[in-house]
Amino acid sequence: MPSFTHLHLHSEYSLLDGGNRMDRLLDQVKNLGMDSVAVTDHGNLYGAAEFQKKADKLGIKPILGIEAYVAPRSRSERKKQPGDPYHGHHLVLLAETDEGWSNLVKLSSKAFTEGFYGVARMDKELLTTWRGGLIAINGHLGSSLAALALRYHQSGESEDWAALVEEASWHAEVFGVNANSEPCFFIELQRHSVQDQLDINPHLIKLAQELNLPLVCDNDAHFLREEDWDAHDTLCCISMNKEKYDTSRFRYPKELYVKSPSEMHSVFKDLPEALENTSRIADRCSAKIQFGENHAPVVKIKTNFPSLPSSSTEAREMVLASKSSHPTGSTAWFKEICSHIQLEPAKAEELDNLVLKQQCDAALRILSEAGAIWRYGAEPLNDERRQRLDRELQILADKLISAYFLIVWDFVDWARGNDIPSNARGSGVGTMVGYVLGLSNSCPIEYGLLFERFTDPDRAEYPDIDIDMCQFGREDVIRHITEKYGYVAQINTFNRLKARAAIKDVSRVHGLSPNEAQRIANFVPDQTSITLQEALESDRDFLEEYQRNTEVRDVVDMAKNIEHFARNVGVHAAGLVIATRPLDDIIPLRWDVKHEKQVTQWDGPTCEELGLLKMDLLGLRTLSTIERAKKLIRDSLTEQEIRATANIPDSITDPLDIERLGYTDPKVFDLYVRGDTVGVFQFESEGMQRLLKDMQPDRLEDLIAANALFRPGPMDLIPDYCKRKHGDMEVPSVHPIVDRFTQETYGIMVYQEQVMQIVHHLGGIPLRSAYTLIKAISKKKKDVIDSNRVKFIEGAADKGLPPEKAEELFELINKFAGYGFNKSHSTGYSIVSYQTAWLKTYFPAQYMAAVLTLEGAAKKIEDLGVYLQDCREVQRPRTRNQEASHGISVRSPDVNLSVDGFTVAFDDNEEHTADGGHVRFGLDTIKNVSTTAVRQAVLDREKNGPFKDALDFCVRVPDINKTGLECLIKSGAFDSLHGFEQRSTLVASIEEMIRSAKHDRDDHQSGQASLFGGGDDPVPEPTFQLPRVPSWTRMESLENEREVLGIWVSGHPLIESKTVFDQLSRGRDLGDLAEMQHDAHVSLCVVLSQVRPLTIRQGQNAGSKMAMMTFQDLTEKCEAVIFSDGYSKCVTALEQSGSLLFVMGRVDRKRSDNPQLVVSEALTIDQALSRALHRVDVRFPDTVGSVSEVQTHLQLLQRHQSNEGASLHAFATVDGVEVEIRSGFKIRPTLDLYQQLIDMFGSDSVFTYIEGLEPAEPVRFGARRS
Repeated sequence: MPSFTHLHLHSEYSLLDGGNRMDRLLDQVKNLGMDSVAVTDHGNLYGAAEFQKKADKLGIKPILGIEAYVAPRSRSERKKQPGDPYHGHHLVLLAETDEGWSNLVKLSSKAFTEGFYGVARMDKELLTTWRGGLIAINGHLGSSLAALALRYHQSGESEDWAALVEEASWHAEVFGVNANSEPCFFIELQRHSVQDQLDINPHLIKLAQELNLPLVCDNDAHFLREEDWDAHDTLCCISMNKEKYDTSRFRYPKELYVKSPSEMHSVFKDLPEALENTSRIADRCSAKIQFGENHAPVVKIKTNFPSLPSSSTEAREMVLASKSSHPTGSTAWFKEICSHIQLEPAKAEELDNLVLKQQCDAALRILSEAGAIWRYGAEPLNDERRQRLDRELQILADKLISAYFLIVWDFVDWARGNDIPSNARGSGVGTMVGYVLGLSNSCPIEYGLLFERFTDPDRAEYPDIDIDMCQFGREDVIRHITEKYGYVAQINTFNRLKARAAIKDVSRVHGLSPNEAQRIANFVPDQTSITLQEALESDRDFLEEYQRNTEVRDVVDMAKNIEHFARNVGVHAAGLVIATRPLDDIIPLRWDVKHEKQVTQWDGPTCEELGLLKMDLLGLRTLSTIERAKKLIRDSLTEQEIRATANIPDSITDPLDIERLGYTDPKVFDLYVRGDTVGVFQFESEGMQRLLKDMQPDRLEDLIAANALFRPGPMDLIPDYCKRKHGDMEVPSVHPIVDRFTQETYGIMVYQEQVMQIVHHLGGIPLRSAYTLIKAISKKKKDVIDSNRVKFIEGAADKGLPPEKAEELFELINKFAGYGFNKSHSTGYSIVSYQTAWLKTYFPAQYMAAVLTLEGAAKKIEDLGVYLQDCREVQRPRTRNQEASHGISVRSPDVNLSVDGFTVAFDDNEEHTADGGHVRFGLDTIKNVSTTAVRQAVLDREKNGPFKDALDFCVRVPDINKTGLECLIKSGAFDSLHGFEQRSTLVASIEEMIRSAKHDRDDHQSGQASLFGGGDDPVPEPTFQLPRVPSWTRMESLENEREVLGIWVSGHPLIESKTVFDQLSRGRDLGDLAEMQHDAHVSLCVVLSQVRPLTIRQGQNAGSKMAMMTFQDLTEKCEAVIFSDGYSKCVTALEQSGSLLFVMGRVDRKRSDNPQLVVSEALTIDQALSRALHRVDVRFPDTVGSVSEVQTHLQLLQRHQSNEGASLHAFATVDGVEVEIRSGFKIRPTLDLYQQLIDMFGSDSVFTYIEGLEPAEPVRFGARRS
């Protein structure tokens, strides 16, 4: 077979331009008989590591390369000149040697960080500097030689030929020859059905002959097989935002596939040297990415201690002997000891200095001994704790990662010192060193957490210490790390074409409308991991549509071809790498324009394989919530009140130091037992609330188990756990060792750590190997599982367990380990949960205000209904004078009480206690009120006192405009100054207030008297007369409030008319859908928060309308759909977002994890009442005694008289006897009429009789009359 190697080839990492998946590419290369191949992606090295690893496994030689973009002049120049290529000239670079690979990494990184302009661009300066060990190939269309050759072909001018010769000579001189005098620059030939390429090839051959330069041929392979052209063309259309049938767009020729050696020899049979050079270059290229090296950062230690200790005993003595003004073991004392250790990044020449390593080991030992005193007291540690701490410190020292722990401690310490709370998460919680340093709050011995779950002592790989931190301070921490250590980058991610996204993209390039694309995509469940094939197999409707509709089939088939391709790159939400030497010495970097950050070109796992130290800094909203709650508590309550409320002893310096909490408070566990966990971290879902009510947790271990069990798989074990906990089911005995490690969870294996302990202690398998087994089971690695099975059965036999029992137990382990949970992670998060529950138990107003602030910043305000409802129902703490009360009032914004974010305010003369106060919306939650105006209002109020009225506000807050003022009024922000009823009047006065306020400010600024005075007379305050305009109805006021706040606050229509709505919907709400079966019929009263009409393009209903909708009620939100038949009948009811609807339909549980509604009919509430309300009884209040008063009320009622509708019956008490004074006249039932009846007679005196609108026996609700 003739030899040939592809040296110019694109994988999927030439984003939306390369159509070769790495696995299929390498399989095809092998099938075609080639033993080497290059991957040269456009402008990046994204795929290089994956390419090498997979090629090595298949025995194929990987040639590392890039198709670089080279700026026509300087990489720093952004201005384009006539004739410049769109992205720069193309140049293929191959790494011949390891030096070449290092230089390729430098070039690619600098092209991104110094030359990015649409793409990553190098220039000749960079190529000259970093040329060593590289082979350059130039000549295909898009290259500088091709551009000049084409110009010469078109002009025939000698100066154009000279320019071509000069360009080739520059490349030949710069890249020169290698140590064996072999050329490192080649002129490239391609032969495709592209006329420009065919035109320039003779000139390139002539150029090579004239300059004595070697030729090389290739195929610029962009896709795998010839029949893959269409899929590749679709990717290009997605990239260019073009439709397939656009005749003006660029198209690749169909020959750009991975041709066989025979095909390439057929194309270039007249140029055997060009063919042979592909193999010669392949033989020369030996560059490899070096995985498994140690690139961990090294730091120097600065300390106030006279020397660094050589043992734990010496370190402990030094710490205890250290002078301090704080009590030994207190938090302040520990912080002071920590301040004596400071880190500095080591210089490059110091990186291998053994002394630095020893300093780090000693410094970590000092901090750990001080932390042990802080955590456990000044008495010597017991044997178990001492052995655990010493062992961990020794392993960290042996693995050369003491510096790693110190760096993490250093930036966490800095963060906390700057009011940015931070905690370890994941397996890092399971370390004793992390616990005593304050990185976590769970003693690993007390909770059975394993160091081996964190790191394998016998393997060189680095562990992860993942840190959660306040999301608002995360960027500050990253900035601090970058400034201190210098060499920091965030981690790259690849955003891939998931099933739904692939359908939408393909639909667009096929010319389908967005509505039709969405309709097809909606057949795919909203699950990130599902494939299109799985979706077709699991959904009969989707399969039928696919088989029936050719357009849908074409879209889905093409989407399957490009599914999971890399679409673009992103930045990992948490990950970053740190080094103490330039990162582009180690790994290729890119510049992320959106985030303005330096980012690795490879993903996290690859960074770790390379030997870089990776850590995750995740912004956790809950930590921000805790911090804000603590601030609100301090702002609204005295320290004495805080201590009294939560029974905090004086021995704890800071009463809100929640890291010093014990985890045994019965009042906190009462909150969990009640399921009162809205806003409580990890436990606020309805399913988790039901679990808590069944479990009745009374210890932290129960919360840890609940966290671990509430997931698919182990969720089936929850009933047994609860029954065994309550003594309703016997805990089985398996073996003393098994029983010991599952005692905490009532004989159920819940955690990976339990499995590791059982495998270790019963099966004799080392703990480090036990974790390897767990990972093998989760990845279904049969060889690893089977080898450990034998070891386990033999080890168990030595402990007295019969082989058949050992086999049964191993099968149970095999089943469980696939979904067993990391106990360290569950413990860490359960402690954070307990902290939030403690805050909610003792300081519910402040805590829920913090929750509303943070959730409101992360979500739409209209999604806060569940938190507002919880405020209305939450249990307030028992005070010294009264029993526990319920409910916190949540009120609209107030210009004299609200700030930025939700806050806790107190009424005039109200005592400031934990069971008092109410929650106020923030001024920043109001639409169209600028941040500047909010800040101005708060600062002026603090300086000059409360605002007197709306005009005073306008005078003192000049940045408020008409729109902002209107929104403030509608939100209720002036109600405390003018009253709820005056909202309409104030809106009518906006123009006058703005004018008067401006006039007054102008007069003051010019030194003149105001509009109302003159000369030296006292300047009266500006004033104006409120006009007389009709007041808004309560419903109008509430709707205006919702318009500007996104949610009802002063009241809610579903509460205002709750009796009627409950009768219409038979007491059901959106929260009940979670318990209902698929296809169950349901009728509900809801708020229409969003409606998206769609036009159907295909089928018998083509051209007709349907709609996607979002419904809300007091606490829940639900997606819904109404198809064409229903939509045509209900279009009027669905016109206005925010309207109240009565909807009928069925539950759909197939499209999403959350139940959706398929609506058959939607009615306005008035339409529903006209159908269902058949009788209304009213009872005149006893206070209405005279005949004239009764007649007045009857006349008001008669205004609503109608020829048809509900019959109205009026009753009054005459001489102590109730009599019917008006019988049976008809009224047109509307929601406004119902509200008027309530206003006239009171809610206890209005009785409605409603028949169900769904097939059922008529049912009477409400009070019955005897």
